[in-house]
Amino acid sequence: MNTGAPEPTDTVPCYILEGRVVTLNSRDEVIERGRVLIRGSRIVAVEPSGGPLPEAFRNAPRIDTGGTLYPGLIDLHNHFVYDVLTLWRVPKRYLNRTQWPRHAEYAARISLPIRVLAGHSPSARAVVRYIEAKALLAGTTTGQGIRTRVSGGEALFRGAMRNVEEPRDDHLPAGSTRVMDLHDDAEDIESFREALKSRAAYFYHLGEGVDDYAHRRYADLAEHDLVQPSLIGIHSLGLQRPDLDRMAAMGAKVVWSPFSNLLLYGQTLSIADLLGAGVTFSLGCDWSPTGSKNLLQELKVARHEAARQGVSLSSKTLVRSVTADAARVTGWQTQLGTLRANALADLLVIAGTDGDPYDALISATEKQVRLVIVDGVARYGDRALMESLAFDPGHPTEPWTVDGVEKAFSLWADDSPLNDVGFEAARALLEEAMADLPDFRHRMDREERAQLRPGAPRPFELVLDNEPQDVFATGPEASAFITDLDRVAGRITLDAPTVGGPDYWELLSAQLNLDDTLKQQLRSDYA
Repeated sequence: MNTGAPEPTDTVPCYILEGRVVTLNSRDEVIERGRVLIRGSRIVAVEPSGGPLPEAFRNAPRIDTGGTLYPGLIDLHNHFVYDVLTLWRVPKRYLNRTQWPRHAEYAARISLPIRVLAGHSPSARAVVRYIEAKALLAGTTTGQGIRTRVSGGEALFRGAMRNVEEPRDDHLPAGSTRVMDLHDDAEDIESFREALKSRAAYFYHLGEGVDDYAHRRYADLAEHDLVQPSLIGIHSLGLQRPDLDRMAAMGAKVVWSPFSNLLLYGQTLSIADLLGAGVTFSLGCDWSPTGSKNLLQELKVARHEAARQGVSLSSKTLVRSVTADAARVTGWQTQLGTLRANALADLLVIAGTDGDPYDALISATEKQVRLVIVDGVARYGDRALMESLAFDPGHPTEPWTVDGVEKAFSLWADDSPLNDVGFEAARALLEEAMADLPDFRHRMDREERAQLRPGAPRPFELVLDNEPQDVFATGPEASAFITDLDRVAGRITLDAPTVGGPDYWELLSAQLNLDDTLKQQLRSDYA
């Protein structure tokens, strides 16, 4: 392995990654001893090792990764701002998504804490830095559910990871997201129809639940001819086989979040129906309070659930659901999701080259993530590999350790407003704030009042995407639930960046709606 600092031959960095290459192309080619040639933000070639190199790569660094190369993982359902929060002890089995947000503990421990953190500049900046790094260290290179609007118009999510809503690349059409249920009035229906027409990918929380209410959300779309190719039904748990058949026939897609479904509703969609309908689907983590920490965990849950349902769901199909098929869902298949010449250079390297490569990715933990590259830039990985790809000595990497393995982040980006916030600094600030949220809130309010001119907007106030007002529109405590920040929990715990640890397994063990075999399997997967 070349561990010296690279010296690019021109102003655009060129380098070569060697290892087993899982292309995920239309032929699902796997090159046992292969290499990927990268120049700038693009893949130049994917080929067997040993042949002659193009002139531009004669003096380029050649990195023996000691691992298996995959396209970067694409998480197509998340509410990233909430991923600083730990797993919630779900108090009962629910029937649909309008029910669990009404629980008083949800307000105190999820909704209100994230409003406090998102509403103040120091903590909002720390939230974005922390959750973006948390996704990268498990191999995610693109995420859906990153809201970039902040007061003043400047985007905090800009740099280290791609996002579906604002990809900032002319080759990648922007998607859009709707969390709130469709209302049965002409204006809202027409607005929904226009969104479908104007976007290649329109993500909609569809049929999240197991009762008639959940299924009615799909019927509303079908009755108004809103099942269209750009529709991506997040969850789609309440859909039946004929509904999935129509989704497939119309070219609509599904994002499946099995862990979140199981935690909240005690069941997930029928995998046999999903596969039988032939609808294109991808996986999404949802969020850390009632979902997976990252896609590596979500893949394990999906594999276990398929076995529990007695359905043959291949490891290759699951891996495609977070790479090639996920890119098809967003309309980005010409640019991302496969390793091939001219594609954008988003890659993940998992340690080791033995065994089935698809099983290896699903079984991998954060410790086995050797390298994560976004747009040709090494963002995270084993420290030695990161140093080999440190083309910008003016912005050194930040060290990190996972289970005794030395890792490093490289989060600096040309136009990011977060370049002064490192991962460790963000973690420390959040831990301090979350140790006494009421005190933090009042202190920030005082400081901001002292600094702001009358009428000036508050800086860096994140827009939350998972607080739909229609969920809280009824009930005796609805208005207080939405507005009373004094009900925020005094102390909450920052979610650890990786799966595991006594606290996490205790929280998992306490989940009422999970099958014991899944709890045991996950502990075994991360042993």
